[in-house]
Amino acid sequence: MWRSTALAAVAVLVCGGCGDNGDDTTAPTTREALPSPVLPAPPPEFWSQVPQNREQRATVAQATRQVDVCAVLPRERLRTLGEIQSVTVGLDSCRAIIDSDVPGAGTTLTWHATLLPELPPGQGDIKRIGEANVRLVPDRDTGAPRSCGATAQFPAGAAFYLGLTTPPGTNPCARADELVPGMIERWRQSPPQGTSPDTVPTVLLGADPCAVRAKLPDTVLDEEQRLTQCLFGYRGQEITVGYEYRVPEYLAADSTEEHIDGRTVHRSVSVYDRTIPIYTAAVGPELPPESTAFGTRVPIVEVVAATDEVARDVMSAVLTLFPQR
Repeated sequence: MWRSTALAAVAVLVCGGCGDNGDDTTAPTTREALPSPVLPAPPPEFWSQVPQNREQRATVAQATRQVDVCAVLPRERLRTLGEIQSVTVGLDSCRAIIDSDVPGAGTTLTWHATLLPELPPGQGDIKRIGEANVRLVPDRDTGAPRSCGATAQFPAGAAFYLGLTTPPGTNPCARADELVPGMIERWRQSPPQGTSPDTVPTVLLGADPCAVRAKLPDTVLDEEQRLTQCLFGYRGQEITVGYEYRVPEYLAADSTEEHIDGRTVHRSVSVYDRTIPIYTAAVGPELPPESTAFGTRVPIVEVVAATDEVARDVMSAVLTLFPQR
């Protein structure tokens, strides 16, 4: 069964922006870049099957990247909580402010996708909702909580986290308890990137940071699977390739500008070990104003290696995945 549903999930590539809904005029409307191609939505039972090997885990990771996380808690559900002040996005996350943006006066919700083979030991109550394991953790052991975290983990190894802060006199864990079942069901439907009008298309949406391995010889994939980073061995070094949205001013901070294959790249060093080079490059335009929290963001790729020669080699390959437009 796992093989049949996995093959259905990876059979063809489709456009991730086809589900865009422009009816909600309160959401961002700028569409400057198309999302990366995405996999077709797998059937709901895909998320209930435990992967048995690295290849199957990689398929789950890629399917997880295709889920439009904002669509897992859409505006129509948020409106039942109060007046929406804003909805902002990250590469694999969404954030909503309800009723008031004054700290402590309104409700703030943040939720993001992740990979979690199992719920690790920890505090909080665990229960089953369908085939998902759900843990609720209040911010304090005694007294009324002001914030609460909820993690829902599927047998396939995908998971999402929901964090809430609520005004005094309301129980954030009770609110999370109300929201999570619907989020689980919407996740099982695998809404593709672009389903939510709040999700801003960029070249990084749904993109696999391990895709660069196909352009490099003799790489060895690390056992750990991540959504927005790939760890692998190459030329005798441990390589990290990461995708994210970053404040544009931080891109060039404490760095020197270089050019690789005609593209501008910024070289910096690790704050933990100044002998380790870090190469960073923007691969798309800035996201629309007000679509991201705490300032404008730009999609970037980043490569970390032990030497400049290898880091440049890998960055050159990564940039071919994101040709200039």
